Amino acid sequence: GVNIAKDTLTPLIGEPIDPSIYHEITEFVEKYDGIIGTHDLIVHNYGPGRTLISLHAEVPADGDILEIHDLIDRIEHELSEKLGCHAVIHMDPLKQNDVETDRLKELVLKVVSAIDDRLTIHDFRIVQGPTHTNIIFDVVTPYQFPLSDQELKQKISAMLRQENPSYYVSIDVDKQMV
Repeated sequence: GVNIAKDTLTPLIGEPIDPSIYHEITEFVEKYDGIIGTHDLIVHNYGPGRTLISLHAEVPADGDILEIHDLIDRIEHELSEKLGCHAVIHMDPLKQNDVETDRLKELVLKVVSAIDDRLTIHDFRIVQGPTHTNIIFDVVTPYQFPLSDQELKQKISAMLRQENPSYYVSIDVDKQMV
């Protein structure tokens, strides 16, 4: 009885996605012109014919919002048709070809790599003001990462503020999904 309950509840509670399915979905979405990258892919499996896929698609911040929305709708539909699921895609606008954004992203990549080369970032953006610069991003930690989320945020923030005390850092910590 316990094994039957476990087999039934495990998909509902959550289990890691098969890496091959993860790569199939990300490659499918990223093949479209206008998609820069993807992240935060989650597959919810509620039984046969009841699969929900959600993910974030990075799109150019300076693109036409109506065209991008149309593209996202088309990808959702084609992904649903291909995999027999319901797909929901959230758009994350990214500023491209901005010298200061690119410079600070490289700095953040250097900092997180110095902490642990398995760390990755996404949703990177900055907001510059007259007195400080907000640096905003998500950092993805691998399974069994030794630092708590709070310790990791503090360490990254301290290292960036050491570079420039006018950097205010806002970090969301994500857990690796595969």
